[in-house]
Amino acid sequence: MRSTLYAIVCFCVVLSSCKEKEVVVYADSNIFELAPPKISVDSLLFKSNARLNAIFNMEGSEIRYTTDGSEVTRKSPLYQQPIAVTEPSEFKFRSFHPHYLPSKSVGTRLLKVQKDVSTAKVTLTPQPDVNYKGSGAKGLVDLRKGTTQFRAGDYWMGFQGKQIRVLLDFEKETFLTKLIVSSLKDHGSWIFLPRSIRVFANKKEEIGMVSVSVPTTTEPKGISLLDVPVTAGNYKSIEVHFDLMETIPEWHQGKGTAPFFFIDEILVE
Repeated sequence: MRSTLYAIVCFCVVLSSCKEKEVVVYADSNIFELAPPKISVDSLLFKSNARLNAIFNMEGSEIRYTTDGSEVTRKSPLYQQPIAVTEPSEFKFRSFHPHYLPSKSVGTRLLKVQKDVSTAKVTLTPQPDVNYKGSGAKGLVDLRKGTTQFRAGDYWMGFQGKQIRVLLDFEKETFLTKLIVSSLKDHGSWIFLPRSIRVFANKKEEIGMVSVSVPTTTEPKGISLLDVPVTAGNYKSIEVHFDLMETIPEWHQGKGTAPFFFIDEILVE
């Protein structure tokens, strides 16, 4: 009996010694990508100045940025304190850390009011959806910007249909070279940009046009500032036509139904 027990114990010891030792492999930290900084600004639209903040709380990390829309690199200016913005700018920010991959870029565009046309008479055809009336037609030139939280406040107007027409009748002749349209993109809420924007003078002369690509997949939520160059000249009135997407694309869960178009401001330069 003792010999049998001894043999069993020896067998277990030998088997244990032959078993390969477990090797714990730790992932290289350089495969992990940082989150982008959080950006806040007191106003995307300003007359004299705006204040912009960037935050990323991680020991050993840093934030770098550009002001002209170019890509951010490790050689870009270092963010050290809130930035006072006095000119139109397109900021991009990235988080960096010596032991991790840099974050993706996050950006925001700030606009300085070039011309105040808040006294213009504004006529909408058709009227916005009853649930998203904003502050009425005059809200398109009141120099008040909404946020991506479109249900907060009375900034955004929402539309459905084939085309929206906005007639701007200025108090006096105004020299124009460009329009900037502030629109919302929020595919999760079925809100899409227009297919195109056309600008007319004298109700028939097309003086500017821009096309917008139809998205092929869900894009990040955000405010889109759409530039529409126009033939430079003095204009007493202009009419802006927004040609909308008639149906939501096939890749979206709402495919085949009518999307919304949201707008909160039309700026002129």
